[in-house]
Amino acid sequence: MGSSGMRVLHVSTWNIQCGIATYCDNLVKALAASGVENDVFPICPHQWTTALPRDVDQLNSDILAAAADVDVVHVQHEHGLFGIANGSGYAAKQYGRILRGLRSLGKPVVTTFHTELISPTPTRRIHKFNGFIRDWMRHRKWRSRVAHQFGVRRGEARAIVHSARTRYAFARAGLPIDSIHFMPHACLPQRQFKVDRYKAKSLLKIPGHSKLLTIFGFVGRYKGHDLAVNALKQLPEDYRLAICGGAHPDSRDDFLTQLMSQIKEAGLEDRVTITGWLPTESAELYYAATDICLAPYRADSGLSASGALTWALSSNRPIIASKIDAFQPIQRESGAMMMVTADALEELCWAIQRLAEDEVLQDRLVQAAGNYVEKHSWRKNAENTIQLYEQMLFQQGRRSGRPHSDPVLVKIFAEDQGAGADQESEDSGAAAEKIGAA
Repeated sequence: MGSSGMRVLHVSTWNIQCGIATYCDNLVKALAASGVENDVFPICPHQWTTALPRDVDQLNSDILAAAADVDVVHVQHEHGLFGIANGSGYAAKQYGRILRGLRSLGKPVVTTFHTELISPTPTRRIHKFNGFIRDWMRHRKWRSRVAHQFGVRRGEARAIVHSARTRYAFARAGLPIDSIHFMPHACLPQRQFKVDRYKAKSLLKIPGHSKLLTIFGFVGRYKGHDLAVNALKQLPEDYRLAICGGAHPDSRDDFLTQLMSQIKEAGLEDRVTITGWLPTESAELYYAATDICLAPYRADSGLSASGALTWALSSNRPIIASKIDAFQPIQRESGAMMMVTADALEELCWAIQRLAEDEVLQDRLVQAAGNYVEKHSWRKNAENTIQLYEQMLFQQGRRSGRPHSDPVLVKIFAEDQGAGADQESEDSGAAAEKIGAA
């Protein structure tokens, strides 16, 4: 059964500064290149905080209406996308309700899980006991509202995860193991630069002789930006740090403010650049100017996978990364990174200088990363995803779809549910053009 004519609805954040929106965009483009028609229903995480019951009812009705004429529905899941600000039980309830409604239509439903279940990290004994109770309650709610909807029988949902560890975690949380499909996070092709490193540094007003360390992606405590700043304090004056990103739009902490204070107190303002969000052309310059990519993530990051790390793997630059659970399987498969113990400042400083002085090692890491991103390209990810879609359609005794000529549907969970639920915004139109061109 070929993919030509298959039509898929993606429920995800879309057309905003968000790692999952970027993931969905890359997936949609890769699927489109394989002949799949794609619709997107954008969800807006912040709006759960003010949603009334009728707002949620309207959202569910809109999603079901969008799913009526498609063959498969693919949901991108992260707890924050479904109202984690109102509690983990609330987020599980809303995601479970959406899942149940889609299954009631008789549509194959696939969910890509980008994070594991939330677990507490208590330190004191009383907190450990309270944490155990909270953890037990979360898993109980998850099983009753979500996990039982997954399986391998006709009409049951399927899951995609990015690591074997995450597959194990969701199996322990009640999802049947055969319903969980392991697909590593896909990567963009390795970058080819229009300018050399020295020219790029000149355009960015960075001394050509300097060694530029770069961290790409949103700024967050778990990514170890503060550790990189502390490392810079101990490195020679010719080392510089570029933090290519800013706070996530939905972030509620003050870590970026703390980071800027740390840089100022250390007297490193002239050696550290925080760029904020970068347009494509500027990002390309920073990639070209970079000597070493850093991913000094904290030990307690709790990641399933990292889109920012895939950018580093595609950067055509050597990488130093922490030995965390999300990164070690990639390293075991590829040998594409120089690994350091998470939170180990002295080891990070040593690794940076060691790698900066060894061009043979740099070339070996870049070549290994190139092999990895080619093996785990978005094209191959799309092929594996289509195979899963077709298996589910075949199980239901259905063909892969029908050709459609009507435009791509993009709906927004509107701020004003009463007046705007049936209207498409200007951003929706831009998103539709983007999909249509994919």
